[in-house]
Amino acid sequence: MTLGLFGADRPWEVLLDDRPLVSGRHPLHLYHGTLGARAFLRRGRLSCYDPAFQAGYPKTPVFDSGSRPAELFLTLARGEFRPAAYKLGLAVCWLLAPFALRLAARGVGLNRRASLLAVLLGLLVWWGRPCRQALEEGELDLLLAGLAAVAHAGLLIHFDRRPRGRDWLGLVVLGFLGWFAHPLLFALLLPLFFLYYLSVGARHRVPWNLLLLSAVLAALALNAFWLGDWVRYWWLRVPLGSSDQRLAHRTLSNLWNADLWGVPLDRDVAVLLLVLGLVGAIALNQAERRATARLFGLGALALLALAVGGILSDPLGRLSTPGLLVPGLLLAAPLAAHALEEGWRLVVRRTRGVLRAGLLFVVLVAGAVFLARSHFATLAARGMRAEPLPLGLTPAQEQVVEELRARTTSEARILWEDRPRAESRWAALLPLLTERPFVGGLDPEASIEHTADGLAGQALAGRPLRDWTNGELEDYCWRYNIGWVVCWSPGSVQRFERWPRAKRELPFEDGQGVLFTLKRPRSFVLKGKATWLKAEVDRVTLTDVQPVDGEVVLSLHYQEGLTVSPSRVKVDGKRDHQDSIALIRLRVDAPVARVTLTWER
Repeated sequence: MTLGLFGADRPWEVLLDDRPLVSGRHPLHLYHGTLGARAFLRRGRLSCYDPAFQAGYPKTPVFDSGSRPAELFLTLARGEFRPAAYKLGLAVCWLLAPFALRLAARGVGLNRRASLLAVLLGLLVWWGRPCRQALEEGELDLLLAGLAAVAHAGLLIHFDRRPRGRDWLGLVVLGFLGWFAHPLLFALLLPLFFLYYLSVGARHRVPWNLLLLSAVLAALALNAFWLGDWVRYWWLRVPLGSSDQRLAHRTLSNLWNADLWGVPLDRDVAVLLLVLGLVGAIALNQAERRATARLFGLGALALLALAVGGILSDPLGRLSTPGLLVPGLLLAAPLAAHALEEGWRLVVRRTRGVLRAGLLFVVLVAGAVFLARSHFATLAARGMRAEPLPLGLTPAQEQVVEELRARTTSEARILWEDRPRAESRWAALLPLLTERPFVGGLDPEASIEHTADGLAGQALAGRPLRDWTNGELEDYCWRYNIGWVVCWSPGSVQRFERWPRAKRELPFEDGQGVLFTLKRPRSFVLKGKATWLKAEVDRVTLTDVQPVDGEVVLSLHYQEGLTVSPSRVKVDGKRDHQDSIALIRLRVDAPVARVTLTWER
């Protein structure tokens, strides 16, 4: 079924080819994964300065935090742009689900039959519609962290009963993976882990407590190379917008039929797991296994409550808590399996024999199949094959790439009109596909201030495009060195058609997009003179630098941590009243043959 995600015909060939995943945020993760992998191989850090988008912005854990799994995959591919490496990494992560569920069942103390049942129940969730939707949207980080959390909880319980070196190592590896993939999820689970420690720590000696503490600290220490940047650059984030998942009317009927649950089959599976999970937690608690009941039971309830709260409350919805539904149900699966196992044992005792219990079981299953035959038909169809993920650019998108390569150059930027609520962020791959710099196209819903000056929804830098005068457009295009404009909305096309400096080129194949060529001087040097030699990740190189009034101003955003060589050249930011972010200014008294800007933080 995992191979089926990449097509029914020749899935291995599709898995290993260079067609990228284009649904949701996968293209954005692939782009940032490539940049982060290159930065890590060079400097041992995932943050970098990217001059290819938005006139330069810092790629940090604050923006596109979901790219970290991609950075891991692409690091193994030596930092090259390899869509095949991303797809292989995703497939490997997807195959971890039964192993994580098996570790959780082992920790709960289930026998082989109940463990198999826990895995099957968890796979019903894993291949359900909510998980599939999260995969299509590119939320692999949350799904991977959810698997790590479930397995980590199981190992914690097992480490309490029979502490071994391999279990300690497993706690370190799973803790590292969970914090690396989605630190917010593991931060939410910290109180539960602490409650578990309060329940079991007192009955162990000092060495056991020190080992457990060292496992937690080791997992955090292994993530220190990027967690520091997560804290340092938090100020880059702008206020989060309203969630589009919140229910317009908070009624029980709307909650029951909410898209959160997926199709009716997935909703009924979620309710069944929740009810059986509560029964299993109560049974464990009565069997004097309170630590297990609290860790899995409260964890499942807390995550499910946050998921439901995300569609009822706008503040929770802004934090994307509806995505916690899948991890919550995965935590409930071992408890539900324990409840069914205890129910089976009770039936065997009451019927006084396995044969009678088996016959009763067959009758109950047959009745359930008959009464819920539509659900079982859906389940059977889902189990036959997985629906393939969208792969590769469409012919219209390929035509856009070819036209941009043929009609533009790298001597100026391309202003790309973003379309809000776009299903795919495929435009994030444009700098890699065209070798051109862009303003816009990175992410129409980005949550950092560097993306606020682009063209989106017929608004330029937050103002309606129709309100911009020709002179203001001229100043904007000079400041950001715009040489071409790609418009997708009729209003934007009409505005640039009225600008004498904009020449309309042939429309793209789909008939919606239009490319404009701007008749204006093109230079990344706004003040002074210099030859723009190269701009790559964390490094910009200029030659023949000649200052005017002791300075050279570049059409690049300044970012703290930029350094310059030679040392007699100084770098700082020059703020413009029309731009919320300062531009790079080089202070130098005499001409310099070569200047190199690097970003060290």
